[in-house]
Amino acid sequence: MASQFSRLAAALMGSGVLVLSPAVLAQSPETDEAPVYLEADNLEDLGEGAGFLATGHVRARQSGRTLYADELEYHPDLNRIIARGNVIIHGQGPHPQYADEVELDSEMSAGLALGFATMLENNGQMAAAAAIRRSNGAMQLEDAYYTACELCEDGAQEPTWRLRARQVIQDPDEQMIYYRDAQFEVMGVPVLYSPVFAHPDPSADRHSGLLFPGFSVSSRLGFSYQQPYYWAISPSQDITLAPRVMTNVNPLLFTEYRKRFWSGAMAFEGSLTHEAEIDSDGERFGDETWRWHLFGGGEWEINPDWRWGFGVQRASDDLHLRRYGFSEIDRDRGALIEAGNRRLVSQIYLEGRTQNSYGSLVAAEYQSLRELEDDDTIPTIAPLIRYERVFNAPGAWGRINLSGQAVMLERETGTDYARASVTADWRAHWVTGNGIVVEPYAYARSDSYSFEDLPASYAVPEDSFSRQLGLVGAEVSWPFYRPGNTVDWIIEPIFSAVAATDDPESDRIFNEDSVSLDLDESLLFAPIRASGFDIWEPGQRISYGVRTTGQWGESGLASIFVGQSYRIDGDPAFTAGSGLYEERSDYIVAGSLEIAGFTADLQTRLDSMDGDINRVDLGFGYVSDRFSGKISYLEVSDDDSSRSDQREARANFSARLTDRWSAIGSTVRDLDRGTSRLTTAGFRFADECTELDIVYQREDNRIARLGPSESIQIRITLFTLGGVAPD
Repeated sequence: MASQFSRLAAALMGSGVLVLSPAVLAQSPETDEAPVYLEADNLEDLGEGAGFLATGHVRARQSGRTLYADELEYHPDLNRIIARGNVIIHGQGPHPQYADEVELDSEMSAGLALGFATMLENNGQMAAAAAIRRSNGAMQLEDAYYTACELCEDGAQEPTWRLRARQVIQDPDEQMIYYRDAQFEVMGVPVLYSPVFAHPDPSADRHSGLLFPGFSVSSRLGFSYQQPYYWAISPSQDITLAPRVMTNVNPLLFTEYRKRFWSGAMAFEGSLTHEAEIDSDGERFGDETWRWHLFGGGEWEINPDWRWGFGVQRASDDLHLRRYGFSEIDRDRGALIEAGNRRLVSQIYLEGRTQNSYGSLVAAEYQSLRELEDDDTIPTIAPLIRYERVFNAPGAWGRINLSGQAVMLERETGTDYARASVTADWRAHWVTGNGIVVEPYAYARSDSYSFEDLPASYAVPEDSFSRQLGLVGAEVSWPFYRPGNTVDWIIEPIFSAVAATDDPESDRIFNEDSVSLDLDESLLFAPIRASGFDIWEPGQRISYGVRTTGQWGESGLASIFVGQSYRIDGDPAFTAGSGLYEERSDYIVAGSLEIAGFTADLQTRLDSMDGDINRVDLGFGYVSDRFSGKISYLEVSDDDSSRSDQREARANFSARLTDRWSAIGSTVRDLDRGTSRLTTAGFRFADECTELDIVYQREDNRIARLGPSESIQIRITLFTLGGVAPD
């Protein structure tokens, strides 16, 4: 056996070190090192200087290391321990090591193994015909493989992927694994070869290196290859550089940067290229110039109640993001103001929040991506200040909310707007002995306005003025509950009455913050139905409706609501498209159904005069273990909206075809134009070590010279090889 190890050691070019966790219940009296304990079914003293032989359920222990084997020879004079048969070594790490046979020194800190295998972090597994552990802790494996996939015990099924190599070095100092004569196998079939290869050790939290590339083919950009490189700059910051090469256009560089501080973090992403404009077929026109985008933001805690931050969203031109397939909606970075449809916003803010108060200050600037919208006409928020505080009234008298808001909007072209508002409102919640729920409320507000550069249609004697507004009202509901043998019913009539002051300055206000309103069940009984401060709903009005709910079994639920609002006096404050223009508002009908994984939702408005549908939003969904999907339909009447898209249908689904394969698809259909604005379809393969997405996408939008386009995207993630481990 010793000669076999000697020949193997010579073949491996020098002595090696394998730190094991053996121990032995026989202690050598001739060493000052930590005692070795050896226990077994049979323990034989081989004579003076010959050592010991242990057989049967052998366990050896020393300095926190433990070795199990079928047979073990301990030779103190030779400084050698040899273990054979089902060897398992438990060291100081979380994962054991396995071998058919090992040879160790008596300190169990140096050795050589045959038939070696071990587990690594994140389900990584390595195995080799032979293994040596060097004195610096590095592991050298011969005729080895690595995978993060589950291995079939009987070998009947090959892992999804595996890296084989003539030699593998696991370097703990650099936290890297290096391969020589590497071969990549998929389902046992070799598909790639490289003379050298390396990847971070799965135990490394972060490590610089190449990530897996991305591939796509599109009618606009041609074939695309993107190769990301991850650079761990320091423990608190990193950057990902991802150059993309395309056959139809010039290369593009995409970058992501992240940094953490003791009190916060910031992150940026951006792209840069030097290219002319291109159409949907990849044809260039115009002059080449630098084209780019930058999204980013950061946020820091000042103390437990206050934070400050910023957000940046900018692009070189209106179509850069769509041209190269970037989303026009930046990821949520905690900023206060949303950009809105086809707009970007950059902002800086301060925000504080306690149990009963809230305050914020924000300044923001917009960039429009809409074809016919001029950035000079979009206001800059400079700034918006808000503060509110809630007080509990004595006894059962509810809560009082005091708030203030000030805002300045400035334009390069158009009206400049300034407003300061102070508000006090009170609301209580009472339940009578017979179950009637009463919620009285009162509201008072003072607004001060200042305008500059008003349009001619708004010509008024003064450009600065103030107004005082107020209302009182109450909402009353009386839910009735009736249990049944099969279905439990709840019937809840709801009624509210509001009396509001008139607005003597309504004709002088340039409306900025109450541009749109879409009446639904939640707004019908609201005391303030405008979305902002500029529109005030005067006069007296009542709202009434009834909600009926049925519940059965563990998950059966059905609900329907019908309601309407009636304006007793006062001029209409909202446009015809809102559903509140006439004295009698549109009828609101809302319903929902949940049963055995199936859901249905309905939100509709019916004209109070002729019953015509002014708006309908209908959706159906289904969820099971292997399938989920949803279909929705939206229709807005011509008189009820100024938008060009009046009817729209959406559908999406996900189906598990097998335990590993699933199909996905979605579409957004413009029923008036007869086109699908966005359609995706694809397949996903996912197991414990691999994710593969193959997705087809078609866009039928036409914006300027960007018309319909098609693309196929392939995304591959091999966990621990430039990817991330699954949750």
